[in-house]
Amino acid sequence: MIVAKYPATHGHTSVINNLCLELKNLGYKTAIGSFRFEQDPPNGIQKVKLSKLKLLFHGISSLDFDIIHSHQTQVNYFLMTRKSNKPILFHYHGASNKIQKINFKISMFLHRTKFSKILSVSNAGITQMKKLNKKILADVLYNGVNTNFYHPELPITYKKGDPQLLFVSALRSYKKTTFLVSSMPTILKKFPKAHLQIVGDGEDLLELKSMIDQQNLAKYVELTGKISDDELRIRYSSCDLYVSASTFEVCPVPTLEAMACGKPLVLYGIEPHKEIIEKSKAGMIFFKHNASELCEKIEQSLSQKSLFSNSAINFAQKVSWSNICKQLSMIYESL
Repeated sequence: MIVAKYPATHGHTSVINNLCLELKNLGYKTAIGSFRFEQDPPNGIQKVKLSKLKLLFHGISSLDFDIIHSHQTQVNYFLMTRKSNKPILFHYHGASNKIQKINFKISMFLHRTKFSKILSVSNAGITQMKKLNKKILADVLYNGVNTNFYHPELPITYKKGDPQLLFVSALRSYKKTTFLVSSMPTILKKFPKAHLQIVGDGEDLLELKSMIDQQNLAKYVELTGKISDDELRIRYSSCDLYVSASTFEVCPVPTLEAMACGKPLVLYGIEPHKEIIEKSKAGMIFFKHNASELCEKIEQSLSQKSLFSNSAINFAQKVSWSNICKQLSMIYESL
């Protein structure tokens, strides 16, 4: 599994780590390769420090592995310089900004036909890719979830409101976390005891803190910052609903983790969110960044909480990392 820098963004890192660990359980020798490591891979997963020069001159033939699985566009320039008889896969997780989109267009123009297989974490991801390169052919391999770690029987330690709302992500502008905070006064009119927890850090953190102070919402909104996975799973178990107003996703891992804990979803109506709701039947979509509509969907979801919760758990079991890696193993064997 190859990325430019390890750990990569949270979603990439979580996916790569879990793929390696579960494939190892299936009998594969797995490794994470990167040009720069800021921490070590999980125990039992080999660390491979990549050399750009060596790859440019010798290509992936210099890597002592049977299958090369790339998870970022920029590394493909180094992996694809030389012909090789080894299978190489490209795994699309999304292109959220202009630079990433340009990189993707260039890489696919140069290398599209050289990949043994292109994978996307959702059908919506394939749609995104085709907007950048119409000739792309790809298969879907959904992101997964560790259903042994995230599950409905966890303790409820962090519940501070009724309903308790939760959002988990890096705090980037396109995640629209500011909308969730600005909607709280409207939500509180309907649900006076409501509470919102926002897990993560990033470029919007200071703006969110300022909004909370200006609107006197400190009692109703908590910014946790970055937390451990052990705490995160209890945050999921302590909430009533998982909410997201994000305007760009491909297959967001937190939605799967929340579902594994039996939590219904209330998501903004972008294609990947609609795909998750359509496949899982575990929640509702709102179509405008309008506080009244969000509040209405929260109320409707709470009225069907038991049904949505059961659907969420069932879908999470289908996309457990064990099942996802069995699908990936079939792809590997076919190559």
